[in-house]
Amino acid sequence: MNALIASHYRSGAYYPKGGPLVIAERIIHVIERWGGKVLVRAPVSSILIDQKKNRAYGVEVKGKRILAKTVISSVGAPKTFMGLVPSSHQNVVEKCTKALADPTVASNVSLMSMFVGINDEDHSLQLPKSNYWIHSSWDHDKNMADYRADHNKVPALFISFSSAKDPTYNTRHPGKQVALVVGPCTFDNVEEFKDDRVKHRRKEYTEMKEKWTQIFMDGLLRYFPELTGKIDFVDFGSALTNDFYLGTYRGAVYGLAHTPQRFQQHWLQCQTPIKNLLLTGQDICSCGVCGALVGGYLCAYRLSFRCFWKTMLYW
Repeated sequence: MNALIASHYRSGAYYPKGGPLVIAERIIHVIERWGGKVLVRAPVSSILIDQKKNRAYGVEVKGKRILAKTVISSVGAPKTFMGLVPSSHQNVVEKCTKALADPTVASNVSLMSMFVGINDEDHSLQLPKSNYWIHSSWDHDKNMADYRADHNKVPALFISFSSAKDPTYNTRHPGKQVALVVGPCTFDNVEEFKDDRVKHRRKEYTEMKEKWTQIFMDGLLRYFPELTGKIDFVDFGSALTNDFYLGTYRGAVYGLAHTPQRFQQHWLQCQTPIKNLLLTGQDICSCGVCGALVGGYLCAYRLSFRCFWKTMLYW
């Protein structure tokens, strides 16, 4: 996995002009061009399955049924099999759910994120376009072991300035910059607060986030001291934040565990045990944006070679 990532960045990387939102806008344009529709604030509560034929024929959204010849799930294997397949068909996906109960298959590792707004009205900041991966030492196993023993010992930080990458950012938001600081965490650290109301969780959770915010901020200012006195806004998200806003399972934004056990799961493929129900996204191939893209191509090929070939010709 690390070799794939290192090779991916060896010749540099791309960043969308206008920010990541542009990616969604372009995808929506293609979907609508081919007669599809994109619904927002429309969470799927269940997949509709014909009990006699073991065949998916649509989804339920806010009490309404949307019928389809094929259902393709991109929310990941855990949420698909354990959350969207109704109880009447849990026996059909029992092999899948049993495998997902193994922590070496369904990851317990998540990410915390600190979002920072920066005042740059004097245009004095020369922030880097490159990303920074900062580790407490080269012994990564020990770093994670220390973190599991004390969750205030954050083993690594990722620092990025998207405003420096986007040539249109200063035009759209003059005098401002943004930073993102990301670090690993485990869902166990916040699991006791998962049923609390968002924005109204218990004091202990708030205090925990405040400690992590300070740790992340210390790391940011250590490597970029020029930001001292220029920070206007800070918000912090935990694994619970990922679940609420991104719809992840136990905060795992990169999907399933990146272990040999995960890649030995022969059932983990586009075609599920339920007819006309397909999986796509990073759980099919590997983690990240590129893994999700490859998962999409594999799913398109499984759905229809003709559809797959049209996609290739379109690009």
